[in-house]
Amino acid sequence: MFTIREIAYFTGGKTKNVDLHILVKEFSTDSRLIKPGSAFFCIKGEKFNGTDFAQDAISKGAVVVIAPFASNLPPNLPVILVDDTVLALARLAKEKLNRMKTKVIGITGSVGKTTTKELIYTILSTRFKVFKSRKSYNNHIGLPLTILEAPIYTDFLILEYGTNHPGEIKYLTSIAKPHYPVITKIGTAHIEFFGSKENIAREKGTLFKEMDYSGYAFFNASTDCLDIIKSMIPYTAGKILFGLDVGDVKPEKYEIGEFSSTFVYKGKEFLFPLPGRGMLENVMGALAIGEHLKVPLEDIQEVLKNFKGEKMRMEKKSIKGITIINDAYNSNPDSLSELLKTFKEDGKRLIFVLGDMLELGERAEEEHRRIGKIFKELGHRILITVGNLAKFISEEARKEGVSEVYHFDEKEEAVVFLKNYLKPDDWLILKASRGLAFEEIVNKLEEIL
Repeated sequence: MFTIREIAYFTGGKTKNVDLHILVKEFSTDSRLIKPGSAFFCIKGEKFNGTDFAQDAISKGAVVVIAPFASNLPPNLPVILVDDTVLALARLAKEKLNRMKTKVIGITGSVGKTTTKELIYTILSTRFKVFKSRKSYNNHIGLPLTILEAPIYTDFLILEYGTNHPGEIKYLTSIAKPHYPVITKIGTAHIEFFGSKENIAREKGTLFKEMDYSGYAFFNASTDCLDIIKSMIPYTAGKILFGLDVGDVKPEKYEIGEFSSTFVYKGKEFLFPLPGRGMLENVMGALAIGEHLKVPLEDIQEVLKNFKGEKMRMEKKSIKGITIINDAYNSNPDSLSELLKTFKEDGKRLIFVLGDMLELGERAEEEHRRIGKIFKELGHRILITVGNLAKFISEEARKEGVSEVYHFDEKEEAVVFLKNYLKPDDWLILKASRGLAFEEIVNKLEEIL
């Protein structure tokens, strides 16, 4: 909580038409989510300008808006004028974090950030007061908003550090320096903006370089560019490697099924109700943090056994006898390859619906064609692709001799085809980048099947 006077002081702002003693409990950048007594940050986006919604925010109960000096606002609006509202948001979040005295767990990586965050949160919540970022609040707006939302008495604050351009993680760590940074895996996500996997590793490794020097760095022992990220850990910090086959924290044995995974760690058997090698690597990362922070393994066993996955992340449902696996929250070459390896052609009719993998830049065609080759190598038989880039998957799969390959430019065409093609006992597995909104395919099939 901050008074309006304090907000103005820490953001370097100038007040107009306000009572300086009013206490502000909540902060928002979305006028639709305003609650009485809150403050509204006027952020300018690509398709909107927050100042256009300032009056609406006040009418819904906001007590003050934070806006740029050059804003054209109604003359009597209660306002704090600042040079830059994004920087003002960051400065206020940094001050809030200083007051909290919490330990920050920071998570980054090309895949698995959100699942790892949810796992760590669930494990630590058995023993501590923990707060985590909502959804994928992992950028220059979402991260400071998460800090401002967090209760003042919090033992651990779990934050995601996202990036799709060089320098973004350094900016985020200037707001919140992690005590326990976690790198899930280095892959090719967003390679369009970095040029190489090595540059992605240097960007992600910034989370280690800027960490609290007395903390512990956690990272996947089987990730690419391991030497790069290890070299960025401060010499005073500890490090713990996790993985499935190598690392300080790894299972004695493990088995990955199509519905769930099991493993043995320190003589104890664990069940995890979601499939996939990548998922199990995320589990080992969360277990490593939990064990380091003295959560009993018995508690971790119980948490993992009852873990519920996030929507559109290996989400399973059944429609008219058809099993649907919706893994369409996002897609990149690493996570898609992992998905294809998870499901086996053992008598079931597996139908894969794959969409574009975005932000691959000059490597887009090459990476999509590589997926087509992998599809055949794994023995899969039925492929449906949707989108301008996904056509390269189907072209390559067809060239490699995959028995059934269908391509559609639009989701709606795929839905019409699937309506007549699907049969009871089929398995339908969907994955695409977020921009394609593949959940609409699932929603439409629920309506028409």
